[in-house]
Amino acid sequence: MDNNKPHSTAKDDKSEALESNAQASELEQAASQSSTKDTGPEASTTKEASQEVETFQQSEPQPSQAETVQTSESGAPAAETTNSAAKTHIGVKFSLFLLLIIAVAAGGLSAWLWMSLQQQNEASSQLQQQVSAQAAQINQGQKQLNNALNATQQQLSQLQKLQQNDSKAYGQLAELESETQALKERVAVVARRSPNHWMASEAEYLVRMAGRKLWLERDPVTAAGLLEAADERIKSMRNPALMPLRQALVKDIKATKSIKSTDVVGTVYTLDSIIAQLDQLPLNRAKDYQVNTGSEISDNLADWQTNLAKTWQEITESFITIRKRTTDLEPLLAPEQQWYLVENIRNKLLQAQLAVYNYDQVNYRQSITFASNWIKQYFDLQDSRTQDALTSLDALSTLKIETATQHKFHSTKLLQQLITYGEILPDEETEQ
Repeated sequence: MDNNKPHSTAKDDKSEALESNAQASELEQAASQSSTKDTGPEASTTKEASQEVETFQQSEPQPSQAETVQTSESGAPAAETTNSAAKTHIGVKFSLFLLLIIAVAAGGLSAWLWMSLQQQNEASSQLQQQVSAQAAQINQGQKQLNNALNATQQQLSQLQKLQQNDSKAYGQLAELESETQALKERVAVVARRSPNHWMASEAEYLVRMAGRKLWLERDPVTAAGLLEAADERIKSMRNPALMPLRQALVKDIKATKSIKSTDVVGTVYTLDSIIAQLDQLPLNRAKDYQVNTGSEISDNLADWQTNLAKTWQEITESFITIRKRTTDLEPLLAPEQQWYLVENIRNKLLQAQLAVYNYDQVNYRQSITFASNWIKQYFDLQDSRTQDALTSLDALSTLKIETATQHKFHSTKLLQQLITYGEILPDEETEQ
């Protein structure tokens, strides 16, 4: 019974050794799996734990069959050795287990630290973006503020300019008021000198209107009537001292009436009527002359031979026709050329109208002559409309445009003296 105990202890030691080897291999596999999963700083710690497990396995003596036999044969001393080895093996396994826990804890701590660092980096980057966005908003607000300040300064400068202009305007207004007051006083003085002063002012106005009618509107008839009205105003004043003024007005009236007035309005209307008839004037075309042979076909069937002979004679005679003309033949005009012809004549007549308004005798005569020659050359002279147009152009060509040779009135200066001083100065009297 006692001999069987060592054998049983040896078997137990062997089984324990096998179990320890199996646990060591399981720990190694767990370490390798943790090393493949960890990618951060905990990977190095897991690798160190696996290296320690391998070192322990290499350093741990493997029991051989001879040792097992010796152990079974040695008896009680071998059992004691086996118990001490089993205890040592249990301590090693416990230390390895502690190392594994420490390695796993270190890996988890490293992972947590790495994740915390990443979160801090992300938070710092977001904070930096927010700071940059706020800085951009601040810069934009500063630019807007600067623009508003610039606009305000411009408005202030404009207001200052307006104030300066207003001050200048007020100064000019004050000057005008002073001048107006001076004029009022002067008018009052003149009015006290002559109670008929307003009649002299009216005569001066009529003379000015006569000058406008004569030199601007080329109307000597109306100008003469206005001068006569001014003479009536001076005559109604019944002042013998104004005889030189009346003599000057009589000279102006005679000079104005001597101007032969040109009927500008009537001439322009006549040219307008000719322009309106241009599209209706017929062109000069070659006329067909039909020769009456006197060979009429009878309706009697018995005269069929005579009718046949007459028909044959007409066919042979009309195959070639020769006519004699004593006048020159003008080539036919194309439609475009006809349009250009009418437009050129219209343009010349419009130039004649403009020359009448400008009192240009030379250009007026040239335009009328060109239009008349083109009508005679290209239009049918036998038509009554063409003859009427030529008759009107011939009458207009004899028109003589006269301009006013009188450039000023003698009575103007005398009237200005009468209005300003209330009388006519002696020096001006002697000159007249």
